[in-house]
Amino acid sequence: MTANTRTVALVGALLLAACGRKGPPVAPELVRPEPAEDLTAAIVADGVRLTWQRPLRYSGGQRMNDLDHFVIDRAPAEAARPIFVHVGRLDLDDQTRFRKERHLEWIDHDAVRGASYLYRVVAVTRDGSQSAPAGPVEVEYAGDAP
Repeated sequence: MTANTRTVALVGALLLAACGRKGPPVAPELVRPEPAEDLTAAIVADGVRLTWQRPLRYSGGQRMNDLDHFVIDRAPAEAARPIFVHVGRLDLDDQTRFRKERHLEWIDHDAVRGASYLYRVVAVTRDGSQSAPAGPVEVEYAGDAP
């Protein structure tokens, strides 16, 4: 082996050793966000308010810092097989904060009085990985506002 070949091999080995964080590959199902917790729905003066607790970990147990947004889905409660449609999105802007907002809420201003709905919430990371849905939770949006 010549000195030139050894130098090239050494430089190649150093470049490989220095290229980023090393570790075993992680299965995709272990880096999905955990589902939101404690999803509730309540009637308020201007619609249906959903509240939930933000997940703090991935499904594999690691702490999560890249949660980007939540997708809110709604379906008619009377359907034998509910078909959920996206009705909202709650974007997060606290990814770089040390203390993340844990209690979150969103109001469905488009709910129609006299209808019953099922709601669910899905957490989504910056790279598009989605949690299993939290919910569904059922609410009857009937009568007069509180």
